[in-house]
Amino acid sequence: MDDLLITNARRIADGAPVSVALRDGKIARVNGGMAEAARVIDAGGRWLGAAFVESHLHIFSGGVALNRLNLAHVHDEATLAAEVTAWAAPRADLPLICGYAANYDLVGEGRRPDRHILDAILPDQPLFIVSTDLHAGWANTAALRACGFMDAVPDLPGAEVVLGADGLPNGELRENGAMDPVYALDLNGGRENLGIGGHEPGAVTEAARAADKAAILDALKTCAAHGITLAVNMDGNLYQAELFTELAQADLLPIRVSLPMTIAPGQDDARVAALLEAAGRAPVGKLSFGRVKMFMDGVFDTWTALRTDDYPDRPGFRGEPLFAPERFAEICIRADAAGLQIATHCVGDGAVRAVVDGYEAAAKANGRLDARHRIEHLDMVHPAEVARIADLGIIASMQPVHPPGSAGLPLEPTISIMGRNRWRDTFPWARLKSAGVGLAFGTDWPVSPLSPMVAIHAALTRRTWAEDVPDQRLSLTDVFSAYTAGGARADHREAQLGRLEPGLAADLILLDGDPRALMSRPDACSVALTLCAGRAVHDTLSG
Repeated sequence: MDDLLITNARRIADGAPVSVALRDGKIARVNGGMAEAARVIDAGGRWLGAAFVESHLHIFSGGVALNRLNLAHVHDEATLAAEVTAWAAPRADLPLICGYAANYDLVGEGRRPDRHILDAILPDQPLFIVSTDLHAGWANTAALRACGFMDAVPDLPGAEVVLGADGLPNGELRENGAMDPVYALDLNGGRENLGIGGHEPGAVTEAARAADKAAILDALKTCAAHGITLAVNMDGNLYQAELFTELAQADLLPIRVSLPMTIAPGQDDARVAALLEAAGRAPVGKLSFGRVKMFMDGVFDTWTALRTDDYPDRPGFRGEPLFAPERFAEICIRADAAGLQIATHCVGDGAVRAVVDGYEAAAKANGRLDARHRIEHLDMVHPAEVARIADLGIIASMQPVHPPGSAGLPLEPTISIMGRNRWRDTFPWARLKSAGVGLAFGTDWPVSPLSPMVAIHAALTRRTWAEDVPDQRLSLTDVFSAYTAGGARADHREAQLGRLEPGLAADLILLDGDPRALMSRPDACSVALTLCAGRAVHDTLSG
């Protein structure tokens, strides 16, 4: 007897009628003969397909962000003041009011926030607002004073406490080294950000540990509600590994999680060895390891992206790599030899080139392995690197919600910082695909909205910034593939997930609404049912 039979559905791929039988957590038949089933779902013409693979998100940060002030919609000072005041009023006892997802035009076009603007909104209680890309934040004077920055500004490699004309901090903090002391003022001590920087927490109370697990589960339940059954996490440390492992052993993870170990610049050989060993752990239930994560640069909006040419109006300045080439290549060789996948954050084309060099060094040292090393973001790619990326079998892990002008993001200041002469080389989805590069799509949540529907709509409706800029859009079929089969292949799971085929895991979604209408609006579809290994982890049908 089958466990479940879904009938009267339409296949997301082509709209054709489809029925699916499930048994023991796998797809038993597609359009096969009818057999007795313990449960039958009449899909009522809903659209059926493989569940989404979210190929780049931050689970811990996302879970914490669910209980923070979302400022993604704010683009002027008056709205900011109203939102912060309303949020802070019932939270006067908190040591830090924290907002997130703020765009760089938070207080208006052509302006950046500073502590004086924030002081006028919240003068006495520490306030910290984190940028949408998580690479910058703005603190009021109370927050800067609480973490000691008003008394002395430390020298922070790879990070910056921006100073005003008076020589004092102006409130803008760039990169984790400058932001972490403010995060630490929060009740949870900023632990949600520790995996991103590769650091470990100090002593953690049992209450805090329980709260951290709850944040993880909140994030994963949110993923399930969006039709995601594999969350490919992009930050991890030994502490997170403990939490996820305990949840997996208790069978509490509602969906599958792929967890890396983050290797940061400056870590010594002993620490790197410990992280490589942890990354090689065997899977536990729905939890898998097998990957390390590194950062080669920052982002354009803080001038920390590494590029191959000078920044506009900054002659001779191209940004700095976070890893020295020799050290990065050494770590790549060690990780590759251990059979681990490497994922590296690269926003600028200089970072992409440096990382391709490191992956190439690993291939020369260890031979060509089916490693499928990844580059995360690829906001700008020099044309000369495309063939090298394809030749090395590198996966392009990209986010359709990241191009300025998409998903509510403003064009400025990003496109001007990139430079008019480089627009042709930005977010080159179609160019990479046509070269044979494997694409895996995600959102970078909580940097961007988690909804795959929003991301798919953004991918289909992206507008070029000028007539001579190539159209990098993909077809609806290709976009869905990058969110399903492409993501599964990027995580070495193409034999397990990502397609509607017998023998594969029963990770499936039923959609209300026509997915073809996503070309017109992001709310054209919603997820009615999410199955992970045949188990309903989100269900609006039963109610």
